[in-house]
Amino acid sequence: MAVILDLDQTLIDSRIALAFRDARRWQRVYPLIPKFQPYDGILTLLHDLVAWKIPLAIVTSSPGTYCQRVVEAHGFPITHFVCYHDTVRKKPHPEPTLKALERLGVPAAAAVAIGDDPKDILSARAASVFSVAATWGTSDPATLRASGADLVVETCSELRVFLQERFGTAASR
Repeated sequence: MAVILDLDQTLIDSRIALAFRDARRWQRVYPLIPKFQPYDGILTLLHDLVAWKIPLAIVTSSPGTYCQRVVEAHGFPITHFVCYHDTVRKKPHPEPTLKALERLGVPAAAAVAIGDDPKDILSARAASVFSVAATWGTSDPATLRASGADLVVETCSELRVFLQERFGTAASR
């Protein structure tokens, strides 16, 4: 059992830094990180997943330094990461998701991958991981819904219910 999560627009609203991120102006992005907002219920869900002993990983197309700073600034209890420089091929290729499975030490059938972008869904599906489209941070919900996700959730509460059902008694404690 494991959960793989995208970072930006899945765990945290980082849109205020989007133009700088797109331009790779990281020194302009870093001061904005404390102003990013975790999505409603995400931090509690992450802490609950850790309490339920479900390993977590972030798979992001952003650099590791950025990812680490976001995780630390917002107290996300996640210790496994696959970032931009960790793979040759990027999402939607399955390589980042497969690398996360390797780092987590779980088979694809035991994992769930959650993201806000069709690239997240395509990477998960190509790695044979159950994919969840999280619409709360996406800029294009229609395209995300059409990406072929195994499940679409509108809120963190819906995601929690699904994860409790998926992981059974481990998540019921």
